Amino acid sequence: MSLGVILLTCSAIVPCYIAIAACYVSQVICEVDRTFLTSSLTPVCRLASAAHSPEQLFHIHHDTCPTSLLWTVKPSFNRLFGKFTAVAVHRNYASLGGGAKIIHGYTSPTHNLPPPSFSGSLIQSLFGYNPQYANVNGAGIVLEEDTSVGECWCLSGAGGHVAIQLSEMAFISHISVDYASPRLLSQQDILRAPQNMSLLVLFPLADAKRRPNTQMRLVKEFELKKDRDANFPPDSQFIQVLDFQYNIRKPPTRQIFSLPFRMPSPSQTIIVEIESNEGAPLTCLYWLGIHGMRGIGGEAS
Repeated sequence: MSLGVILLTCSAIVPCYIAIAACYVSQVICEVDRTFLTSSLTPVCRLASAAHSPEQLFHIHHDTCPTSLLWTVKPSFNRLFGKFTAVAVHRNYASLGGGAKIIHGYTSPTHNLPPPSFSGSLIQSLFGYNPQYANVNGAGIVLEEDTSVGECWCLSGAGGHVAIQLSEMAFISHISVDYASPRLLSQQDILRAPQNMSLLVLFPLADAKRRPNTQMRLVKEFELKKDRDANFPPDSQFIQVLDFQYNIRKPPTRQIFSLPFRMPSPSQTIIVEIESNEGAPLTCLYWLGIHGMRGIGGEAS
């Protein structure tokens, strides 16, 4: 880890491609540590994730490295290390801390959520916070990096969907899903894990029609109530870009799924749909990550 930092700070002496490769290696080490080991490197890795993103590398090396080199090295490195680099070197655009948020009007209701009381609604109108729901995990918890037992969003039935406004426009390439370790869960909790899932991305209709073999879904199909954050263009449609299966019984718990094609254009709105779970009357979702490359001033990777 320290090697990547040292090489970055000595970029005037060390060839830039070595510094870039060292940063990518450090991030892969962090991802392997997070997935398989004890996460002992977590504090250091959080700093590395912010400092070693492809965009940050570009700003650090744009005077000493040819711009094309940054995008030449990265695909080669991805092929070498496989899909771990999807999470390790691609930013997570569905991070709550990074600015992503839930679009509540297009998100399934939380299980057993009581209607707001008069006092709770009054406090919320004044302060933007309803103390009535202080101990209820809403959908926003799936955007937080925490898979401790019980830190999940609970849905009634075998599935539902969550709509997310990403932190910014992005060419999406991968989705990752995580769950609490089965070793720490009861059998009933394991049965609440999602199984068959889909990723849908919002595109203008013209871009959606560029993918004739993909399933298009109407925006109104997912609307449950009016939401001021849902300022979708009137001609936009959701494209079902990926169907995948999460398997809680197959380690590691953090599982990564790649899109089968490159995005026709960047997007900032996605829906993750849970179609079935492991067999329980309730479904729990712990964490989601949406990975790719910045959609403004960049290219899909």
